[in-house]
Amino acid sequence: MEMKLGDFGLAAKLEFDSEKRHTVCGTPNYIAPEILENKGGHSYAVDIWSLGVIMYTLTVGKPPFETPDVKSTYKKIKMCAYSFPEHIPLTDSVKDIVSKIFCLDPSKRLT
Repeated sequence: MEMKLGDFGLAAKLEFDSEKRHTVCGTPNYIAPEILENKGGHSYAVDIWSLGVIMYTLTVGKPPFETPDVKSTYKKIKMCAYSFPEHIPLTDSVKDIVSKIFCLDPSKRLT
């Protein structure tokens, strides 16, 4: 069984591996913190962050940083403020990989 996910609505091509983008765009629940901070630009690590949000959402049933308003959602993302609900049984391996993806420092995030 193979799963493929795609959303190329805001896709941008990077010409070389160390290239950084400085655009602030993305779907609020899935946007990486470095996009919101917009200090040194962002690269491939933002896609890994979004994958982590997808994994969390598929296992828990709702996005990890979702709030009623976008500003509060962005604040939670910038602080990486999420938790795993106790009423949903999750394996340690799921919690481990999501935790390694939700790393505020993109250079330390899983690749």
